[in-house]
Amino acid sequence: MIGDYLKALLKVLGFAAAFAALPLIAAFADLQPPWPPAIGYVSAGLVILAGLIVWEWTRRTKVRSRRTWIVAAAVLTVIGLGSYLTLYSLFVEPAPGAHMRVVRGFVCTADALKVYGDACPDLPREALAGAEWEAVKLWTRGSLTLARLGLAGAWMVFMTGWIAALGAVIAGRKV
Repeated sequence: MIGDYLKALLKVLGFAAAFAALPLIAAFADLQPPWPPAIGYVSAGLVILAGLIVWEWTRRTKVRSRRTWIVAAAVLTVIGLGSYLTLYSLFVEPAPGAHMRVVRGFVCTADALKVYGDACPDLPREALAGAEWEAVKLWTRGSLTLARLGLAGAWMVFMTGWIAALGAVIAGRKV
């Protein structure tokens, strides 16, 4: 009995490890949030954790219950992806040259307000270039932190929903 459980657990860990490669691939394609720098690795850990949790909670449930999990996870995925894409388009600015992206804020610093006035907080790309791509010179640390946390949180909701859906599907299959 314990041997069967461990065999099934190892199979699920194998699936989870394969799925954990998804956020790492996204990191290489610059699809993940620009902050924190190690978000791909954090996402991979979250993927493994979410996969194990969903497998444990759904592997012996009835098909109807697993379908509820799948639908809830799909909704979570859509909400996370929609939120992430919206926040990304509002707050992430690609810098020219290297693979660098800058998170913009939503409250201008006193200096930026003096220079750009009514253009704040939606400053033009040239403002970032003039600030040497240092967002803290244009937006307050608090607004930058909230924008970064929003991006990372939406990304994590997306990844959690994605893996929860896949985990619920796989949990009911004989592997």
